[in-house]
Amino acid sequence: MRLVIEDAVRERFEISVGIAAIVGVMQKGSSGISEAITEVEEAAKSKYSIDEVKGIGIIRLQRDFFWQMGVDPTKVRPASEALLRRILLNKGLPRVSPIVDAYNLASVQTLLTFSAFDLERITPPLSVRFSRAGEEVILIGERRKELMGKEIVLTDSAKILCVYAHGDVDETKVTDSTTDLLLVAYGIPGMSHAELKEGAIVALEYIKKFAGGEIVLEEEYV
Repeated sequence: MRLVIEDAVRERFEISVGIAAIVGVMQKGSSGISEAITEVEEAAKSKYSIDEVKGIGIIRLQRDFFWQMGVDPTKVRPASEALLRRILLNKGLPRVSPIVDAYNLASVQTLLTFSAFDLERITPPLSVRFSRAGEEVILIGERRKELMGKEIVLTDSAKILCVYAHGDVDETKVTDSTTDLLLVAYGIPGMSHAELKEGAIVALEYIKKFAGGEIVLEEEYV
């Protein structure tokens, strides 16, 4: 599956994007996922406090990146930060599906941001570009968002899939009928290629553990 980071994005930001296709996943809940969630939540609570979240190195990089894109991270938080804050505020991780729960676990553990899309709803090639002012997307949760032309978006050949690192569109989300998926790991300026790859491996391991499947494509783009 081909992915291109457009020149206009590369000229402003040094980012990497990791992708992997996994086929044959199962949406039946795993008996061990609740225990894994509890373990990760307790580890996060022992390691971080709510007052220090915005100063954590990788989260600070993500927040700075959002400011540079013209997105206020105090109102629209990076996904990994939002998940960590839920835990530290004793709200717990949301329970969605084995796939989503698995990469959310990886997000809290690595503080990277991931997306998973239903592979059958994606039309390659993929592209990372700047949004166009006035473009509209409907994010998961039926949240309609008008883009300003400053955000970075991930698209396929026909549509936007994600507002980079903080919002997936509803149309291509993982559902109960999803059997094949595309996992995306979002890099940010200041994050090394190795860090992104290591984080993606954590997410893939959680997905395989709790939803099964076989990895048929694994690539990174710099």
